[in-house]
Amino acid sequence: MVDSTNVIRPAAQAFSSGTLEMSERFAEGYMEQPLAWADYPVNTALLVLATLLLLISLRIFIGIAPRLFDSLTRWKACVNIDASVQLKNDRNTLAVIATLPMALVADRYHFFSAGILDRIPEEWSSPVTLGIIVVWLLIRHLCFYFCSLRAPRPETFRTAHKSFFNYWIIATLLLTLTAGIIGFSNIPDEAGRTILLYELAVMYLIAILRKSQILLSYCGPLTTFLYLCALEFIPTGALIAGCILL
Repeated sequence: MVDSTNVIRPAAQAFSSGTLEMSERFAEGYMEQPLAWADYPVNTALLVLATLLLLISLRIFIGIAPRLFDSLTRWKACVNIDASVQLKNDRNTLAVIATLPMALVADRYHFFSAGILDRIPEEWSSPVTLGIIVVWLLIRHLCFYFCSLRAPRPETFRTAHKSFFNYWIIATLLLTLTAGIIGFSNIPDEAGRTILLYELAVMYLIAILRKSQILLSYCGPLTTFLYLCALEFIPTGALIAGCILL
């Protein structure tokens, strides 16, 4: 007689039940662990591109850096930069290049809280952030264009508008270096975001102050305030309103 206990049963019968020894919370976290920001292919590609552009433009930055930093304390340094065709072109080139790393820092630390970003896959948030910044810069340029049609001294008015790019470059350098320190220091993202936003706010206030000084050199306080509203406060207000409404 065959012993029934020695019969090999099918797997479905042999393993009818079991016990999960691993914590369910740990198992779910292990299986669904989200990617880090830099692990997304789009972000990696943009980081590589930004690094290459910064390396290529390093020689230009070294040549103009003393004048850029001089503009932090003297508004006439902005006038001196615009008075030189070479310096002006170098500054404008650097401002264009600085837009990409600024957008990457802004996306990494969630500068914009627009609801539209929550509806976009996370791997595509950095291109969208770059697009938001580009649209903001275009709005600034349109405001400048329409205001310049009736400006009494177009060259000085243009210098006041373009002076913003001096501080855009410096702000990008400052925020990029700070973001690197935050990343290596393991500072929490929320604390890092606060630090970066404070730095950006300080640079923006300096830009406003120097622009107002340039405008005051040829027009009165009321006209200067109206120009600042058109060139700075309206575009920035539109950006903030867009983040709230979208």
